[in-house]
Amino acid sequence: MKDVKINGKPFTVADEPADFWGWVERGNYNPEWARLDDFLKPEHTFLDLGAWVGSHSLYASRVASHIVSVEPDPVAFTILEQNLKLNGLPEPHRLAIAGKEGVITLGSGFLGASTTRVNPREGGGIGAWEPGHQFDIPCTTLRQFVAREQLTGPLFIKIDVEGSEEDIIRDFEFFEEYRPVVYLSLHPFWWRSQETWKQLDKLSSLYSQVIKAHQEIVLA
Repeated sequence: MKDVKINGKPFTVADEPADFWGWVERGNYNPEWARLDDFLKPEHTFLDLGAWVGSHSLYASRVASHIVSVEPDPVAFTILEQNLKLNGLPEPHRLAIAGKEGVITLGSGFLGASTTRVNPREGGGIGAWEPGHQFDIPCTTLRQFVAREQLTGPLFIKIDVEGSEEDIIRDFEFFEEYRPVVYLSLHPFWWRSQETWKQLDKLSSLYSQVIKAHQEIVLA
């Protein structure tokens, strides 16, 4: 275990991934924490899709009323579970949020390295799946997960799911109904259809604030 500060806020975390926590403490991710500072409110339920080792869930816990963390990668999930427990946060959910209910196959070049995804091909300078780094995992849609967990009140949804955002944002009616604040990381090099850009434009039309940065967008 080690003590770290995320944008000045202290937390206790597992030792690994040591390089990541070093980058955090050097301020490499400060623009991401700034997005949460700008838009996350005490009344929000913070839904962390693709929580990885939990840095966003930890940071959000200092503001949001409730934290819900979701991560399918088995290596990352073990670390995430420990980090949330060390900081008194609810247990995470090990499943994938996708465009269907059932089971999905995910893989990576190296499990636990934050590139676990549904698309096996290379993209964005990241290599293809490697043998032995694939697994099957239960999956569900965002709508079904929110209903099952009875998540009520205003939602802040962080989506960093290595290309599966393509499937999640197709449910335009969900976002129209719930109007969550959305912090969305984009991975177009793993999308299967360039029509996804049109879906993103349609989704953006729901919101009065649309903030675009490199490979990310905030809708509020």
